[in-house]
Amino acid sequence: MTGPRTSRTAELGRRLAHGNGRLLESPSRWFDVPTLGALAVRIAVPAVALIFYGLLLARAPQFIYAAPVAWLTAVWRLSDSSATPPPLPDPPSGDEYAGQIVRVDKVVKSPEGVMCTVHVIREEVNGS
Repeated sequence: MTGPRTSRTAELGRRLAHGNGRLLESPSRWFDVPTLGALAVRIAVPAVALIFYGLLLARAPQFIYAAPVAWLTAVWRLSDSSATPPPLPDPPSGDEYAGQIVRVDKVVKSPEGVMCTVHVIREEVNGS
């Protein structure tokens, strides 16, 4: 009976650790914004929330128990939303172009090696 329970506990621990890592990593990306106004908003919102929570604790100290619950909820939701996406489908082979099979005449690469041009053999069809 200890086997399934242990693996369930280990999975719970891994999930919480993953979410905790994501939650602690995200503030560094939070301040990477393009404008000064967006940065001011991103600093002001958590600051106002902390001031509000501090004033709330001064009036009702029992709300100190809300902090761990909020943290665990955030960690759990982050671990759930940051799951590994499914693998991408296999890319088309060199013989497939726009869903049709074509014959490739030659492939020319640019001098920088950044771009390549695929020359296909066209098959002419008379419209009669």
